[in-house]
Amino acid sequence: MNEADRRRHSRIRLDGRMVGRATVMAEFRVVALSETGAALEMDVPMAMGSRCDLTLDLAQVAVDLRGRVVNVEPPAQEGGVYRVGVDFEGVEEVDAGLLQAFLQRERKGDR
Repeated sequence: MNEADRRRHSRIRLDGRMVGRATVMAEFRVVALSETGAALEMDVPMAMGSRCDLTLDLAQVAVDLRGRVVNVEPPAQEGGVYRVGVDFEGVEEVDAGLLQAFLQRERKGDR
């Protein structure tokens, strides 16, 4: 089966004249969290300044947050994880309230 047989429509070459954005689903661990941002550990790096959508499971509820990558640290050793700093942007009022309530409970538990 040749390429023409596999595709309904032929592709045209653009040689990089068009750009786009892809959302990549990647697992991460939250290692630090505040009302304004988070530090994440993940197997793949994220681009500095890129925007991302995060879903955090906060005990009994999940919140959806939008963030901007402000820091990326490479793995300390081969096979390690990237540490990615994210600042939250435009957090919905309901999600902000859920996040703040979660953080207050966690801070009380640290005492």
